[in-house]
Amino acid sequence: MRVDILLLTLLPLFANGASESLKDAGEKIYISMGCYGCHGVSGEGVNDFPRLAGRPAGYLAERLRELKMGSGHTSKKEMMVPYAKALDERQIEAVSAFLSSVGSHNPEELEVPEDILGGIN
Repeated sequence: MRVDILLLTLLPLFANGASESLKDAGEKIYISMGCYGCHGVSGEGVNDFPRLAGRPAGYLAERLRELKMGSGHTSKKEMMVPYAKALDERQIEAVSAFLSSVGSHNPEELEVPEDILGGIN
C-alpha cells in the first residue's frame, strides 16, 4: 500500500521530466533541420513566415501531419512538405512540444494570415 502511494506521489515528477526531454529533443530537431531559417530561432516568425511559438502543440502536430501527407492549406505547402516528410511521429510531437512551450500564448500576437498558416488564425 505504501509503495502505491509513493509511486502515485512521484509519478508527476517523472511525467514532468519526460515532458522536458521531449521539448529539448524538439528544440534540437527544430535547429538541426534548419526550421529557424524561416520561422526564427524561437519560432517567432520571419518576414511572411508564420510565428509558431506559443501555438498549441496539438494544432502544430496536426499541421505537420497534414503536410507530411502532402495536404494542408498553406501558401508555403510546397516548401514545407519535404521537411514534414522527414519527421517521424515522435519528432513531430517533440517539435510541436518545443514550439508550444516558447513564446507568448496571447492570441493577438499569434494572428497570421489564413493563406500562410493554413486555415486557422
